[in-house]
Amino acid sequence: MKHAPGFCCCLILAACGGEAEQGPRDLPFAGGRLDGALDGVSVGAVGEGSPAAATQAGSSKSDPRIDKETGLPLVTWNDLRLPDERVDDLVDALLYPESYSEDEKAFPGHIAELDGQEVIIEGFMIPLTWEGERVLNFMLVGDIMACCFGGVPEPDAWIDVKMSGEGAEYFVQLPILVRGVIQIEGLDDGTGYAAGCYTMKATSSELSE
Repeated sequence: MKHAPGFCCCLILAACGGEAEQGPRDLPFAGGRLDGALDGVSVGAVGEGSPAAATQAGSSKSDPRIDKETGLPLVTWNDLRLPDERVDDLVDALLYPESYSEDEKAFPGHIAELDGQEVIIEGFMIPLTWEGERVLNFMLVGDIMACCFGGVPEPDAWIDVKMSGEGAEYFVQLPILVRGVIQIEGLDDGTGYAAGCYTMKATSSELSE
């Protein structure tokens, strides 16, 4: 098992200050309003994972999984959560695919469908790289309480976001909506230990209303 929570811990401590311990996986999401509204609905139920198909079917106006303005899927942290018993193997397999069978490497279908899609997700920003007052690279997490006040996010509970253009405005401990292309990609801590499994090339971030 190459899951290394210490890597995320260092990043979080650098951004937030204080000590951190591994938090429980069932902590409520401080920014989980979308999760609450969409409880029990899978991504695949929205136009078979296609924003265009959902729009053609006229569901973008009535289905809460589609953003009305952009027609993009609204992804929640529950959507990205991996089965507890498979987290370590799935994340390790992204870095060491030769050590796992195809079945062992396969992400759940509803998550695999998101790979390479442009989506919108709500979360909290933990800056990693700055240019002046703009944030170029940040961790997006679903629960700011778990990160900054006693916990470390699991590999499936954060996204490594790289902003395009001039970067993003920093919203301190406020929920934001981030738009971009999400990818399933192995993230390590620089020493070969798995730390995460999601990245995003984002085009915009704004305060969530």
